[in-house]
Amino acid sequence: MTVSLAELVQYLDELLEISQWEKLDSSLNGLQVEGGRKVGKIAFAVDACEQTFQSSRDLGVQMLITHHGLFWGKPLPLTGTHRARLKLLLESDISLYAAHLPLDFHPLIGHNACIARGLGLENKGPLTQESGLEIGTLARPQAPLEFSEFVRRVDRLLDTSSRSLPFGPARIDKVGIISGHGSKVLDEALSARIDTFLTGESSHTFYHFAREFGLNVVFAGHYATEVPGLKELAGRLEERFGLSTVFIPAPTGF
Repeated sequence: MTVSLAELVQYLDELLEISQWEKLDSSLNGLQVEGGRKVGKIAFAVDACEQTFQSSRDLGVQMLITHHGLFWGKPLPLTGTHRARLKLLLESDISLYAAHLPLDFHPLIGHNACIARGLGLENKGPLTQESGLEIGTLARPQAPLEFSEFVRRVDRLLDTSSRSLPFGPARIDKVGIISGHGSKVLDEALSARIDTFLTGESSHTFYHFAREFGLNVVFAGHYATEVPGLKELAGRLEERFGLSTVFIPAPTGF
C-alpha cells in the first residue's frame, strides 16, 4: 500500500493544524525535506539527526516524521553537519516531516494527551493558553492518588527513571502535564490550579519555585515525554492509509 507524498502531507498538516502554530513555534513545522512522490513506509523518531536518518535509510522508509526537525527560526548554511544530514536524506530519497508544538499540544494525539490517557487520568482540557493557543493538559485521577504511585506509573508508562520534587500533597488530585521543557511555562498563577506538575526537562532554578509554592514536580526526561504522540500518530496513519510504520529509538538520557 502506498500514498502520494502530497496527500499524506495535506492530511498531516490538517490533522495537526500546522498553520495555527506559526506565530508561537520557532520550528518550521510540516514538510522540511521533499523525497520521493510515493510513501509506503514511514519511520518516526524524536530527533532529526544523523542516527535516525541512517536508520531510516537502512529500514527502507520513504518518509521520516520527527518531533524535532532540522530548521529552527532562521536559515542555516548548507555546511558541516547540516550539509551531511541533508545529503543523507536527499541521496536516500527520504522526506522529512517535523511536528513540534503541534504534536506536543494536540488535544487527542499530542504527547500530553497521550500521557494523561496512559496514566489512567481524565483529561480536563488545556492547562493554560498562550497567544490564544491551548498549552498542556490538565488531568485528574478518578480518586486522589498517592504521589509515590503516580511516579511509579510515569516511570512504567514512559520507560524512564524520573526525578521528583515532593513538595506538594502526598495524595494528588490535579495534574498539569507539559512534555519536553515545560517548566518555563509554569508561573505562580498556574501553579495555584494544580498540585502536581509533570514535564520532561529539569531545571536548577525550578527547585525553589516548587518548594515555595507547595508543588509536586516530576521530571520524566525530555526525550521520554516526547515519544507517546509519535507512536499515536503512527497508529493513525496505519489505520487511515494502511501504511507500514516503525519507531526508531534514539534516547539521549535527558
